[in-house]
Amino acid sequence: MIMNRTLPTALALLLAASGMAQFPRIVLQGTGDPAVYTDLDDAITAAQPGDKLYLSGGTFTVAGPFPVDKPLHFIGAGIHPDSTNVTGTTTIATTGNSAAHLIITTAASGSSFTGIIFNPSSSGAGVVYGTSTADDDPTGVVFQRCEFKRYLDLGFAEGATSSSTFDECIFRGDVQGRAGRAVITRSIFDGATINLFRPSGLFLKNSVVLNAQLANSSNAIVQNCVFTYNGAPLWQVSSVQISNCLVRGASMFSNSNTSSETNNIFGVAAASIFVNETNDSYQYSDDLHLSPTSGGVGMGNDGNDIGLYGTHSPLKPGNVPYNPHYRQAEIAPSTDWNGALPVQVRTAAQTH
Repeated sequence: MIMNRTLPTALALLLAASGMAQFPRIVLQGTGDPAVYTDLDDAITAAQPGDKLYLSGGTFTVAGPFPVDKPLHFIGAGIHPDSTNVTGTTTIATTGNSAAHLIITTAASGSSFTGIIFNPSSSGAGVVYGTSTADDDPTGVVFQRCEFKRYLDLGFAEGATSSSTFDECIFRGDVQGRAGRAVITRSIFDGATINLFRPSGLFLKNSVVLNAQLANSSNAIVQNCVFTYNGAPLWQVSSVQISNCLVRGASMFSNSNTSSETNNIFGVAAASIFVNETNDSYQYSDDLHLSPTSGGVGMGNDGNDIGLYGTHSPLKPGNVPYNPHYRQAEIAPSTDWNGALPVQVRTAAQTH
């Protein structure tokens, strides 16, 4: 679809900022008239509960620890370099020491994030639920097609009662449940251990865990996943139900008890699992479709493939957010006589 028209100034500024890979912009839309911001802190302060914040490509840097303490919906331009040629990827970064977290509090229940890279500058910082045990229980939080460069804690400490959904996400750092509940589907764990989901709360389906384990957890349900760890992929777990998975190692459990496994395929050679993944470390150039020789084709518990491209709604190529995908943009160098900015935009409509 091609649009050749004069766009409203706010949308034009957002697209122009993305295309030039500088001067990132945020369009705030919801309760009041649309407004444009360059500072994420200012945009969140101005937002009312339930508002949407459309983030252009580029990096939005805030001083950490940085709290999100109201329900908001953040829509970025995307995380995959191949699908963000026009806009650039969207990153939220925090600066500071090991406590420079991006913090989601209980008051932010119902928030959603899509098409965003989270990248705290310190290796000791991450995305964390809560500033203390008094406010670490947000519920109904959704992350879709996001990438976490650092760790993720679904509670400030064990005993949290948060609930979250992660769909088509990439985890580069460990994921700590801390008793929070999470549904994780069609996601990639790049050397990231899945830890501390206890006493219960994890449903992991059609995901790929590269060179890492599910550990220190109980009562989890795991289905249709791939584990490339060269050993037992489940360590120190109890009452876990795991089925229809591809496993590189020869056994499922280590230092564990009272768990069950059914219809899993063991001893799969690493080189035969995927079409193209060679070093147990995920790059966007990797192709994580199953190799026809892996044994996982059509072996999911729903009759579809094991892994990211199973289910009735496989992983979306390019991790494109649900907002229109910009494929080409030609933007005038200045506004016309009535203050509008002429642009020509080629977009692709998204179904989900």
